[in-house]
Order: sequence, then structure tokens, then C-alpha cells
Amino acid sequence: MELVNDEKILWQGRPSWRAHLSYLIVSIPIALLPVIIAGFLRANDRGTGLPYWQWLLISLVLVFGVIAYNALQRYATFYVVSTQRLRVRQGILSRREQTARFERVQNVSISQTLLDRLLKVGAVQFDTAGTDSSDSNLNFTGISDPQELVRIVAQYSHSSPGPTATGL
Repeated sequence: MELVNDEKILWQGRPSWRAHLSYLIVSIPIALLPVIIAGFLRANDRGTGLPYWQWLLISLVLVFGVIAYNALQRYATFYVVSTQRLRVRQGILSRREQTARFERVQNVSISQTLLDRLLKVGAVQFDTAGTDSSDSNLNFTGISDPQELVRIVAQYSHSSPGPTATGL
């Protein structure tokens, strides 16, 4: 992010690995289904057509794929809070960036599921002035300690000169 006019970065980060645990908890057992089914059929003396080691290899490739996909999703998302604006950047090959100045932020909300609360992660949504579309909102998902991020934004936006964000 290119900084302008005495702008400084207050907070930056990517989604926490803990935020993706629920995805991994569901996806990895599904990726292991080929070897589980092959083992079940083998235990019941029904042939599966492929040797057991090939089913194991298929499952391992699927598990690796799930983990790699998850890591790329985390790497492809980057959040920045500076002294003047909020920014969300997503994508590796193609990119999508959203930026909003502090004075445009109207409301801030935090959402956490039960699992998010146990893992100490959550999502912070910044509603901005301007349009009614969902593109006017900046969503910081998978944030470690979302209350701390909101505190940083609120503290700086109230102490910065000029127009301040409301609803923080």
C-alpha cells in the first residue's frame, strides 16, 4: 500500500489460521473418504478395483489440495488500517481492492460464531457512506482478536484531526 501525507500503518494482517479451522475440520474428513470407503470395502471382502495404497494416495493428494487451497486463500487476503483509511486486498492472479477513508465509516460491527469465540477470531464489518450496495462495506474476516482491531480504529478515528468516523 502506498502511503500518502504522513500516513502511517496502524494495523495490518491476514486472516488467522484459526479462522480456517472449521473449514479444515469439515474438508479433511471428506478428503479422506476414498481411503475410508476402500478400507470398509476391503474389510468386508469386496474388491474396490484399485489396490488400497492407491486409494490412500488419492486421499493424501486430496488432503494436500485442501490444505494448499486454504493456505492460498489466507495468503490472497490482506487487510490494512492506516491513519487515514481502511483497505482490503484479495486475490493473487486477479485482484480486488476496496479502500475507504475513516470519515466515510458509519458503523462497525463484529460477528463471531460459537466456534469463532472459542478460537478467538471473528469478522469486523465496516459500513461506509455512499451507496447502498454491498461493495460499500469492508469486511475483515478471520481476524484474531476483532475487538482489538475495532479499538484501534475507534481510538485513532476519534483522536485524528478533521472529520471523524461516526458509530465507532
